Amino acid sequence: MMGLRLRFLALLMLLPVMLLANPYRGDVGTVVIDAGHGGSDPGALGQNVQEKDLTLSIAQALQSELEERGYGVVMTREDDSTLSLEERCDVANSADFPIEAYPIFVSIHINSAHSEAAEGFEVYVKSADKRVDMLDEATSDKLALKYSSYSNAQLNAYKDIVSLSLADGICRRYEEAFPDIPMRGVKSGDLWVLNGTWMPSVLVEVGFISSPEEEARMALPDYQRKLAEIIVQAIEDL
Repeated sequence: MMGLRLRFLALLMLLPVMLLANPYRGDVGTVVIDAGHGGSDPGALGQNVQEKDLTLSIAQALQSELEERGYGVVMTREDDSTLSLEERCDVANSADFPIEAYPIFVSIHINSAHSEAAEGFEVYVKSADKRVDMLDEATSDKLALKYSSYSNAQLNAYKDIVSLSLADGICRRYEEAFPDIPMRGVKSGDLWVLNGTWMPSVLVEVGFISSPEEEARMALPDYQRKLAEIIVQAIEDL
């Protein structure tokens, strides 16, 4: 995690002095929740549950927690339906949000490994060398109004900064709540849903379904509610 924190600081230092104010400043107005897999794509398989079912349950717990606190929520899927990665990005990129606020994207996934000994919690952000086309011919009027004064490079730099901050906050809050569970930290990766969404985006790997202990824990409603609270706390920390 330390390497990513240093990269986060480097991004701040390298931004031009005259750069416009952070376009992702103020409050988060809308959270797009992506429950990984679904329908004909079960994701990783545990002894008793499938990834697609766990991700949907956790996503619904997060939805409830956010709505109770007054956030707008958009779900990429609300049932056991099949969506392509591109369709998930389309849902996120077309989501409405208050003009005075900004949206974020949180994708929920479950890890798996060949060994039952693998365990722990981690959060992914997009690789810094991947550029998102923030403003193009499909850009909504609201996006154009809010962000057209920024260059694509500026928007990508700020997207990376806020994404890293959110990922780091989720890991920190999780470690505080579950100090006995291994913390694998913040990682970067070439992941479609992070590369294809214009707003700050993270992908949360909640645990390892290949570990019987973690599979059982992730299926508990109380654990899912606590995980939802952790993610919301990190959002409010932004």
